[in-house]
Amino acid sequence: MTRKSDSRTIASRAAADKPAASIFRLLLQYKAMLVGLIVLGIIANGLTLVIPTIVADIIDQFKDGNFAIASSAVTFGLFVLGIFFFSYLQSVLQTYASERVARDIRGQLVDKIAQQNFSFVETYNPSKLLTNITSDIDSIKSFVAQAVVTLVSSIVIIFGASIILFTIDAKLAAAVLTIVPVIGISFFFIFRTVRTLFLQSREVIDTLNKTISESIIGAALIRTLNSVQTELKKFTVANQRSKDIGLGILNLFSILVPLIGFVSSVGTLIVVVLGGYFVITDAMTLGSFVAFNSYIGLLIFPIITIGFISSVIAQASASYERVYAVLSAADGAQEGRITAKLDGHIRISHVSVTYEDKKALDDVSFSIAPHTKTAIIGPTGAGKTQLLTVLTGLIIPEVGLVKYDDIELTQYASTSFFKQVGIVFQDSILFNTSIRENISFNNLTTDKDLQLAVETAELDEFIASLPQGLDTLVSERGSTLSGGQKQRLMLARALLLNPTILFLDDFTARVDAKTEKSILHNIAQNYPQLTLLSITQKIAPIEAYDQILLLMQGKLVASGTHSELLQTSPEYMQIYSSQRSTNSYELHT
Repeated sequence: MTRKSDSRTIASRAAADKPAASIFRLLLQYKAMLVGLIVLGIIANGLTLVIPTIVADIIDQFKDGNFAIASSAVTFGLFVLGIFFFSYLQSVLQTYASERVARDIRGQLVDKIAQQNFSFVETYNPSKLLTNITSDIDSIKSFVAQAVVTLVSSIVIIFGASIILFTIDAKLAAAVLTIVPVIGISFFFIFRTVRTLFLQSREVIDTLNKTISESIIGAALIRTLNSVQTELKKFTVANQRSKDIGLGILNLFSILVPLIGFVSSVGTLIVVVLGGYFVITDAMTLGSFVAFNSYIGLLIFPIITIGFISSVIAQASASYERVYAVLSAADGAQEGRITAKLDGHIRISHVSVTYEDKKALDDVSFSIAPHTKTAIIGPTGAGKTQLLTVLTGLIIPEVGLVKYDDIELTQYASTSFFKQVGIVFQDSILFNTSIRENISFNNLTTDKDLQLAVETAELDEFIASLPQGLDTLVSERGSTLSGGQKQRLMLARALLLNPTILFLDDFTARVDAKTEKSILHNIAQNYPQLTLLSITQKIAPIEAYDQILLLMQGKLVASGTHSELLQTSPEYMQIYSSQRSTNSYELHT
C-alpha cells in the first residue's frame, strides 16, 4: 500500500467516526472541570433569572404603596453580588480548562508525531501538521473557553426563562415561544453548511503556510531565478481562495444574524401587543408585564449569542476533525528491544518501495561486509536517497527485509541503533545555535572526541578563523555558511557519535575535489573500523572502495569493484567515460 492510500484510509476512518460529535465527547475526559463549569453556570444564570422577579415585586409593591426601599435594596444587592462572584469563578475555570485542553491535545499530537516513522510526516505534510499544532489547537481552545460556557449559560437561561414565562402567563408564553423552533431550524441548516467551509479554510491555511515557508527559505534562489512573480502567483491564488471561503462563511452568518433579529422583534411585538392588552384588561399586573418583557430579553439574548458562537463551534469542529485524523492514525510498528553492539554487517533482501503508484525501489538485494567501504552510484532519480531512508529505518519497505548482523532492523531499539549509526544527509540541517551545539547535541562527548571529529571533517582551520571558535553562533538554517561548510558540520556531527556504521548521502556535492579526498582519507585513518556506505554520483573518489552498487530507476543493475564493473557493466562504463570526458574538458579549460 502506498502512503497516499494510507492517508485516504485514515481520512475515511476519521470521517466514519464523526469527529464533529467527538469535540463534545472530548470534554468527557475533563469531567471534574466540566461539572464545575455547569454548576457555576447554573448558579450564576439561575440568580440572573431571579432579578426580573425581584424588579416585578418592587414595581407591584410601589404601585400598591407597600414599597420598602431598604429590604428591596439589600435583596437586589445580594443577588447582584452573587452573580458577580459565581460569574468570576466561572471565568477563571473556563480559562484554566481551555489552556489545559489545548496543552493536553498539543502534547498528544507531538507524542503521536514523535512515535511515527518518516513516511508518516511525509504523508501528512509538515505544513499541515504545523497548522494542526497551532491554528487548529487555538480553535479548539476557543471552543472550550467560549462555546462551552456560552452553551451552558444559554441553555440554563432559555429553559429557565421559558418555565418562568409559563408561570407568569401560559397563553402569552406559548405565543412568544413559537419563535424558538424557527431559530433552531435555521441554526441546523447553516451550521451543517458552514462546517464544510471551515474544513476547506483550514486546508487553504495549510497551503498558505507551505507557500510562505518555501518563499522565505528560498528567498535568495527565487530572486536569482527571477521567479518572484511565479511564487507571488501561487500565494495570490491561495490567498484569494482563503478570501472566497471567508466571504462564503460570512454570507451564511449574514443571513443568520438578521433572521434571528427579525424573529426576536416579532417575539417582542407579540409581548407588547398581547401583554399590553392583558394589563389593560387587568389579566396581568404591571409588574408581571415588566418581568415578562425582561424574560423575553433574557430569552432572546442567549439565542442570538448562540448564533454568534455557532461559528466558533463550526470552526472548532472542523479543526478537531483534522486533529482527530492525526491522533487516530495507526501507530507505527512496535519498536524493537535489541540493544546489542553492531558489528557492521548489513543485508538487504528483495526490498521494494512504492511512491504514488511508482516504484522507487524494485526488488533490491545486496550485502555489505563489516569494516568495508561500499558506494552506491546512479543518476538522479535512481532511488539512492530512498534506499538510504530504508537502510536507516526512516521508511519501512512494504516488501523485503533489512538486516543488521542477521537481525531485522525493526527488532533493534531505535535509541541504541542511532547511537551506533552516523548519517549525513544531502540536505544540511543546522540550528540557530553555536557551532559546538550544532555538532554535539549532548554533554556526554569529550573535547578530544569533538576535536577529532572537527579535524576529520576538515573544519579545524575554518573554526579557528572564527572570532569565537566553536562558540560562534550559526544563523538560522546556517544561511551565513557555505554549502560545503554546512555539509562538513553535518559530517562532524555524525562522526562525533564514533559510529560503527556511517552513511553519507552525496555529502561532498558542494566540496572541492581536494577537500573531498582529504576528508575520505581522514575517515579511513581516524575511524578504521568503520563500515562506510557512501551515496554519490562521482566515480573518481570511490574507485578504491570494496564494493560499488549501480542503481538505476530503482533497480540494482550491477555490483562489484571498480575494475570488475568496467569489465562487466556497460551502464557503469558509460557513466565512467562520461565523467572522465567532463573532467578532462574542465582541466583543459
